[in-house]
Amino acid sequence: MSRDPFKLSTVDDRDLWVRSGGLCARCKRALILDDIEKKVNIGEKAHIIGKGTGKNAPRREFAEEFGFNEENIDSLDNLMLMCSPCHHTIDTNVEAYPPQLLFDMKNQHEGWVRSRLSQNNKAIAVIHKRKNSIPFDSILLTDEIDMAILDAVSFQDEFTDFTSTGWVQAKKDNEDFFKKVVQAKVEYPGTKLCIFSLSPIPLLIHFGKLISETIPIVIYQFDRDSQKWCLEDTNGKVTHKKINVLISDKVCRSLVVTVQVSGTIGEEEVKEAVGTPYHQLDISVEKPELNAVLYNHDITAIRQVFRKHLYNLQDLYDYKEIHLFYYGPAGLAVEIGRTINDTMLPIIHLYQYSDRNEQKYSRAISI
Repeated sequence: MSRDPFKLSTVDDRDLWVRSGGLCARCKRALILDDIEKKVNIGEKAHIIGKGTGKNAPRREFAEEFGFNEENIDSLDNLMLMCSPCHHTIDTNVEAYPPQLLFDMKNQHEGWVRSRLSQNNKAIAVIHKRKNSIPFDSILLTDEIDMAILDAVSFQDEFTDFTSTGWVQAKKDNEDFFKKVVQAKVEYPGTKLCIFSLSPIPLLIHFGKLISETIPIVIYQFDRDSQKWCLEDTNGKVTHKKINVLISDKVCRSLVVTVQVSGTIGEEEVKEAVGTPYHQLDISVEKPELNAVLYNHDITAIRQVFRKHLYNLQDLYDYKEIHLFYYGPAGLAVEIGRTINDTMLPIIHLYQYSDRNEQKYSRAISI
């Protein structure tokens, strides 16, 4: 026999999710998962004092003791948000999970979430992964964020069409995805956007431009060595990467900007890709290499240097176009994109690198 439907309003249902931080009260796993094509909700409203009769109502015999009846059995005080496996566990092992244990578990979990929310640590996880076909698991991301995740917005379709038509479609896909991010932000006011990205660089720079500098975000970098997401260095004294800036003497109406962080960008490769004379701004760290920059203090510093010199040069020389070549981490690419303002800069051409082609850099999209 099926159980009666919950007598729970939409507002109370949302309240339960917020109280629980979108996490299982027992195991703390995220309850919104990212499947191949869409998000999957594994969250279930679990009664502490069961609803119904017989086997369908675990711990029902304690209803009077704890003050519950048919009128208030579906109240928030008697409900926990859980993943499917944990819900099944507590309802099939009733002796191991008596009512008081579950009430205490509920109160401790919701108190833990409140402590996070009171510190303004409410987050929406934004996952932009268009490299490789294996999606990120939002459960694993939860373990790496010291915030309460209220929602997850994900775009994890592998990008494989590097033709001009493919890039045009990818740009539109970015814009559609950003609309979903905005919708989530409107639905959960006061939340931060936590960005997790591993996608072709032109798409991340474009995505950053869509976000702009007006929306507060937190950018995580992926450490390929440890296979973990990084924000700040917690292992000891913070060291800052030296940032070098070079500006060529020859002034032209076209500006080439090269950003060298994870590796070097060949001068001849840039000339071949642009094909016309150009003025050049080069920004690099002292020793470009993979994982050279992982932490927020370096990301912020490079972003500020990029923004300062780009806009200073634009004010001086009023370029008709800018060509941007980037070799660095994905998160920094999003931050670079956030500095780009349509009203203050000309059209910017973004380039994609490929070691499979004779010409290493090819124009991807323009923003």
